[in-house]
Amino acid sequence: MRIKFVIAISLIVVLAFGINSFGGSNIRKNTFTFSAPVYEVEDLIAELQKDGDNVLVSGKIRNLSHTPVKGCVIIYFKNDKGKVVRSVEVDVNDKMSFRHGKTGVFETTVNIGNVPDIQNVVVEFVNR
Repeated sequence: MRIKFVIAISLIVVLAFGINSFGGSNIRKNTFTFSAPVYEVEDLIAELQKDGDNVLVSGKIRNLSHTPVKGCVIIYFKNDKGKVVRSVEVDVNDKMSFRHGKTGVFETTVNIGNVPDIQNVVVEFVNR
């Protein structure tokens, strides 16, 4: 009887330690991945031309990723309520790729004569 009790206790102890060591602790051993912008808008200019109807928008996109990128920028014109009232798409770097740490340039003139109340210009780079 005593031997059955010792064997039962031993089996419970082995199972408890075995499950704990195979299951492991709740400490993560792998690192997490993270996402962050892989580009930066630099030298952004949005300048109303003398005629009052056209805006010159230009700037640079700095590649912060570790691979070459190419794409376009989407330029959003927003009113005082933050609503997009006009947008245009412009190629960056004449559709040529640019490497890590380098910049691609863009420039366009946009007619906004029929769009009242533009208060803000936002530029977003799209990698293609």
